[in-house]
Amino acid sequence: MLHWNKIIDGCKQQKPQSQEELYRTCYAGMMKLCIRYARDLDEAAAIYNEAMLKVFKTLQQFEGRGDFMGWVRRIVVNTCIDHCRRQAKFTHCPIEQVEDATVSLEPDIYNRLSANDVISLLQELPRNTALVFNLFVLDGYKHEEIGQTLGISAGTSKWHLNEARRLLKGKLENLLKKEIYSNAI
Repeated sequence: MLHWNKIIDGCKQQKPQSQEELYRTCYAGMMKLCIRYARDLDEAAAIYNEAMLKVFKTLQQFEGRGDFMGWVRRIVVNTCIDHCRRQAKFTHCPIEQVEDATVSLEPDIYNRLSANDVISLLQELPRNTALVFNLFVLDGYKHEEIGQTLGISAGTSKWHLNEARRLLKGKLENLLKKEIYSNAI
């Protein structure tokens, strides 16, 4: 069992061994999160390193209340958002209301996808569209929160979500067609 208090106290005292242990302990889970927002592993690693630097710098503020990994995760998500915001600027669209489009696919396709397939598909989306999709679908933000965080309207957030769904549907259909074709040969 992991002794969080010992690791946290060591990091607060800036002990390199404790910092390395925290870095390594958080690596697998937080890198998975960073990969969702990044275009490749190198970019994800850079985001993770930046996030962990913020964790080390602000660790004195963690008072031991609540889930430590939840606190780290929030810093990592915010670092991912900041990184994406620096990479791509949103253009303000005069969209006030966008109806949620329902996207239907053959349910069996989901059984054939690996986590790596899903990550690859997300990385192929336009950066802003992927950012909104990640925040809404995977991190549970509401459109109003996304709008405030990214400086866009809730309608623009909805548009990006629907665009992501549309693009992902097309990519999933193409994957399915390729699989059917390769199995037919």
